[in-house]
Amino acid sequence: MASGDRTIGFIGVGVLAKGLALALAQLSYPVTGAYSRSFSSAQELARRLPGCKAFTSAQELAGHAGLVFITTPDAAIGPVAASLSWRRGQGVVHCSGALTLEVLRPAADGGASVGGFHPFQTFAGLDDPAEAAARLQGVSFAVAGQGWVLEHLTQMAAALGGRAVSIPDAERPLYHASAILACGYLAALLQGAASLWQEMGFPEQQAMRALQPLAQTTLDNVFRHGVVPNVTGPVVRGDVATVRAHLEALSQRLPELVPLYAALTRESLSIAERRGVGPEQLASLRAAVDFYDASKVRG
Repeated sequence: MASGDRTIGFIGVGVLAKGLALALAQLSYPVTGAYSRSFSSAQELARRLPGCKAFTSAQELAGHAGLVFITTPDAAIGPVAASLSWRRGQGVVHCSGALTLEVLRPAADGGASVGGFHPFQTFAGLDDPAEAAARLQGVSFAVAGQGWVLEHLTQMAAALGGRAVSIPDAERPLYHASAILACGYLAALLQGAASLWQEMGFPEQQAMRALQPLAQTTLDNVFRHGVVPNVTGPVVRGDVATVRAHLEALSQRLPELVPLYAALTRESLSIAERRGVGPEQLASLRAAVDFYDASKVRG
C-alpha cells in the first residue's frame, strides 16, 4: 500500500483512542478501522464513525489501514509492533507520552514509516465528535516521525487546532511527568482536599461542589496572570503558626496526607521567597514541615 493511503485505523480502543478517533472523524479524516481485544469496544467505536469497521484481529486491521495508531497501554506497544506484519509505505504511530520511536523499530524494520503523536490533553469524559474536537483546541502535540509520517502528523496537529512540539528522546520522561502532575496528580490533589471535607462529615459530592469554584478560579488566574501573583495561603504570607496548625491537625486525623502537604509546602517556599517572605520565616516554615514529615515517617 502506498504512502498516499491515509485511511486510519486504531489498535486499542481506550479513552485516548476514542477521543482522538472522534476528533479526527469530526474533521473528516478517514477513520476506517478499529481493533480491540474486546470486540464490543471496537464495535461501539465503529458504530459512532461513518465508514468505520470493527476488526476481529490486529493483523487484519494492520492490513487494512494506511496509517495505524497503536493506542494500547505503553507496555503493549512494542509487543504489538513486533507481532504484526507491516509493509513499505505504511505509517505506524504510537500515542505514548513517555516512549520514543524505538518502541516501533519492528514496524520500521518491516518497511513502515513510524511516528509518535501524543496530545498533551486528557480525553476523559468525552462522548461525541464535536466535543472531542473542541477539547483539542490549543493543545500541544508531541510529534515525532520518519518520512511522510512526520509531515502528516504535524499537519494533523494543526488541523485539530493544536500545535506540534518536538520533544528530544532524553526529555520524554520529564515531558510525560509534567502531564501527570498537571492532570492525574491534580485530580489526586483535589481528592485529598475533598477527603478533608469528608473527614468533617460532608459527603464527597458536596465536598467537590465546595472545591470547584475555588480550584477553577485559581486555575483561571494562574493561566491568565502567572503562578507567583496568584498563589495564596499561609506559606506565601510567612504564617508559620497556621502551617503548624494544619500539620498538627493532619497528623492527628489524616496522617497519610502529611507527606503530600509537606511536599507541596516545600515546593511553595521558592514562590514565598519571590513574594518577599524573609529567610527567617522560610527557615521556620521548612523546620515545621520537616518536623511533622519526619514524625510521619517515624510513625
